[in-house]
Amino acid sequence: MINLAGENKFEQIKKSRSKIQHYRNTISSTMCPVRRQWLENQLIVEIDNIIHCIEGNYRETREITIEELSSFNGTEGRPAYAAVNGIVYDVSNEATWGGATHFGLVAGKDLTAQFNGCHGTAAVLSQLPKVGILKQSP
Repeated sequence: MINLAGENKFEQIKKSRSKIQHYRNTISSTMCPVRRQWLENQLIVEIDNIIHCIEGNYRETREITIEELSSFNGTEGRPAYAAVNGIVYDVSNEATWGGATHFGLVAGKDLTAQFNGCHGTAAVLSQLPKVGILKQSP
């Protein structure tokens, strides 16, 4: 299971259960087929996380290169990802990232310097789904 925040299994399961409930409620009220598909995929991810947590298995952490990250810019139906401090987050459904932009910043980039210059704390990131780690260039 991806555990980039040092959480114990109980905390991970609790968060996944909460996300599952949110996704289920949202699916029933959404009319957009693209959003519905994304929500259904997120349900599968969270169910998979719980199964792996219960079984004691750990999923390999996905490494994302800066080149791969640039393709996750929120355009043409792709998710919007942003990297901060080596962790890649999915900002697709974050309200402050509407249109895959956030106060002039665009998704698909390593925004560590900008984030640390503005927020300075990781608490802002704790509610965002973590999708992997940024693979450093040699």
